[in-house]
Amino acid sequence: MRIDDRTGIFSQPELQNLEAFVSNDLLSTEVDVEWLDVIRIRDDGRNRIMGYWTYTSKFDADNQINGFAAVIVLNYFYVRTLAPQQRLDTLKKVLAHEYGHHWTLCYLLITQRITHIFNDPMPIEYYELRGLNNQDHACDYSRGWDKCDKEIITEDYRVLFAPEPYNQDHQMINNTSGNLAVPTPEVKRYIENMSQDYIRKPITAA
Repeated sequence: MRIDDRTGIFSQPELQNLEAFVSNDLLSTEVDVEWLDVIRIRDDGRNRIMGYWTYTSKFDADNQINGFAAVIVLNYFYVRTLAPQQRLDTLKKVLAHEYGHHWTLCYLLITQRITHIFNDPMPIEYYELRGLNNQDHACDYSRGWDKCDKEIITEDYRVLFAPEPYNQDHQMINNTSGNLAVPTPEVKRYIENMSQDYIRKPITAA
């Protein structure tokens, strides 16, 4: 994992702080940290997106998924007017959400035969644990950002595994008209066990 500051604004200690935040403060392992190729900070302008995660799958000679080259982009535009510490703290909260995508989606891709993230829903086990249903929720953004199952589990990851204050205000609980509950200990175990599922049963990609 490396940090690519395209803005030239952040000091080396600040960049090292972001890197340590992933490795030391979030739920992460050496495996998924290795799958994150770069955290890129750049000014993407007023695009209504504070950050995003993207990836490329890697395959071995037997057509098995054996890793990823993932990128997390943090949009400097929305923190450019903040004081240095507040700016860094805001980026950490965004980074915790985006690493939630990295953790949950990488392990799902490699263990659950989910080959098209926004065509395939989360496993039924997660839907049942979380009280989701196919009428109100979707595998994509067709019913809204806050109804996308991939975004819900990502916010679950952030509030369950990021340290204070970066774990505050689950966006689907506080900012929707739905009745989503606070994630339970069972949801926490489900997310934690994703890496163990990878260790137990790597699969052949479709």
